[in-house]
Amino acid sequence: YNMGTVRECATFENAGVQDVFSGLRHPKTLTREKALEAFRSGLVDASTPFGEQEVQAAIEEALSSKSWEAKQGALLAAAEALKARDSPSLRAVLLEHIPQCLVDSEYRVRKAVAPVLEECCRRAGVDIFDKLGAVVLGDIRDKFRRCVEEESTEEPEKHLEPPSFLPDTEGWHSLETSMGALQAMMQGCGDAFAPRISQEMLDLLTQCSQHTNRFVREYAFYAFKNTFEVSDRDYFLSTAGPATVDTIQAGLKDNWSQVRLAASTAVRAFMTKAGGEAERFFPKLLGNMCLNRHYVAEGVRAYSQDTWRQICGPQGGARLLVAHFDDVLDAFVEAAEVPIHDVREASSHCMCELASRVAGTPDAPTAHREYFIQPRVQRLLHTLVKLFEDEAWPVRDVASTALGHFVAAFPKDCEPFREMLVDLWFDQMADNIPSMRKNGAEALSMAVKTWTQLWPIVLHNLAETMPSVFEQEANSEGFTQILPTGLSANTRSKKTTVEDKSNTQLMSSYMSAAAKAARRRDRRNDGGCMNCAIDMPRQPWEASEGMVHLMAEMAALVAKGDFTDKEQKLDDLGALLPSLVAAFECDHYRQRHLFRQQVCERLPELSATLGIARMKIHLPKLVKIVNDCAARDKSPNLRESAQACLDAWHRTFGRGLLEDESRDTKEQQDQLLG
Repeated sequence: YNMGTVRECATFENAGVQDVFSGLRHPKTLTREKALEAFRSGLVDASTPFGEQEVQAAIEEALSSKSWEAKQGALLAAAEALKARDSPSLRAVLLEHIPQCLVDSEYRVRKAVAPVLEECCRRAGVDIFDKLGAVVLGDIRDKFRRCVEEESTEEPEKHLEPPSFLPDTEGWHSLETSMGALQAMMQGCGDAFAPRISQEMLDLLTQCSQHTNRFVREYAFYAFKNTFEVSDRDYFLSTAGPATVDTIQAGLKDNWSQVRLAASTAVRAFMTKAGGEAERFFPKLLGNMCLNRHYVAEGVRAYSQDTWRQICGPQGGARLLVAHFDDVLDAFVEAAEVPIHDVREASSHCMCELASRVAGTPDAPTAHREYFIQPRVQRLLHTLVKLFEDEAWPVRDVASTALGHFVAAFPKDCEPFREMLVDLWFDQMADNIPSMRKNGAEALSMAVKTWTQLWPIVLHNLAETMPSVFEQEANSEGFTQILPTGLSANTRSKKTTVEDKSNTQLMSSYMSAAAKAARRRDRRNDGGCMNCAIDMPRQPWEASEGMVHLMAEMAALVAKGDFTDKEQKLDDLGALLPSLVAAFECDHYRQRHLFRQQVCERLPELSATLGIARMKIHLPKLVKIVNDCAARDKSPNLRESAQACLDAWHRTFGRGLLEDESRDTKEQQDQLLG
């Protein structure tokens, strides 16, 4: 064909069939895409209609070409042509060429076969499958069996186990694309495909769902979805459902998100077809369906949440979870041991929900609390404590919050873990991940609400740790003394002593978290896709920030709680304000804008809780620092947080009071200068 002609009509405006098909075989992908779009327009544009015979002749000529671009373009154009208008003669031409295209050496040609088969099946139904099904299924068996035999020929009957030494997605030739063609035919035939579903078909799909190639597994689960949708319900309940439930369960736990999403579509079709008999299959599927509601991949998570709402209905899923509690716990605990941190994080989320949304508290129990017998609670606690010491910080973060809810829900069962948990929470509040510091403070405050005897210990540690920022070196890159956990030697928590000898040993134990952290974490080789297991050097200002969060959470706890000595507790927290102001004022280190931003964000709620009487004496310095932060052009986040803090103070204390404090501060500065 004439390359000059293709260049001249690169936009393909008012182009004829021959020009468009010349573009469809062009070496450049962009040109082929433009040509295909022009072909779509020509099929529906009444002013420049493409003749059926002319299109068919061009497709037949391109399919006979040696160029893979021409064959791919012809298949894509054929799918569009059948979609626009049916043509039995065109279908007959395509059926002659599809067997060769199905095993073409070029992947893109093989992949383009699937949409053609789907459109043909939509028009001619299972007749297309009857003519080409044996070819497609035979290619799947041949490619799969050949790969297995390369691994071992001694036991050919054990071919269901996929080879592990071969590459994941390479070396399978047409297996993946033939699976796509099979799934497309099932999709195109719709309900008419039901009589073609047999035990042999289910066995083949099961075999493919276990394949090393993740794309083959993905197509297999989409094929399962189509199978469930078109199956007769009686056949499904008696044969297809029981035969495939283990396979669907395995797909919901697949390491690849695309495969897990395909399995999620299959499980929705599975449960929809089961209808009122779905509970028969809950022991194997319910726990993993619940876990995928918190999976890291957004597509899997959103789809699974929608499926959960459809299956559970307006009554929610709590009643179903406790009805199959041991099986659900098995799924959660198994997920907590998976070497991929995303799955362990999802397990932590689910166990957190059990305490926060299903069990209730001793004072406000739910209707499901009776199912939380001690062995089950202990099993959950041991699993969460292990996850709290996980290598990956997202897992630790969620497990920390979950344990806070467990302390509130099951205080007696958590009592043996109290010392360890408080150690871990204080260690978390010195972490280099901002959300870890904030969530650790929230979790510890939940524990203090339940274990009120922790109040003096928390206050003492607050006073000890808040000034850590003064130990911060001006150049943070100068940190060289790093403990095995990535904890800077400068932030090592100090053992404390108090005059009350009865509390000395207890406080020393709670404050030894940093030293214990170097020994207690069992490092694992995480198979996740993110660097969540890398420890960065911790710095003293981070420990101070954690204490700011803890102070704000403790104040909120006192304000909302039913304490007989509420005012005394607020006075205790107010006594820590000078230390907070001094830390806020410290500015000799590079990361001061990060620390100050967090202080500005927590000051409004802290000020409102402590009240004007406790805050007034400290307002001059605080207003000065916050005003300075609000004028920082180089730190927009800090500037916005500081301005929000000033606006909140105006609403809480009144604009006049703040202006008076600002004026007094300026006069004091002028006196010092003059």
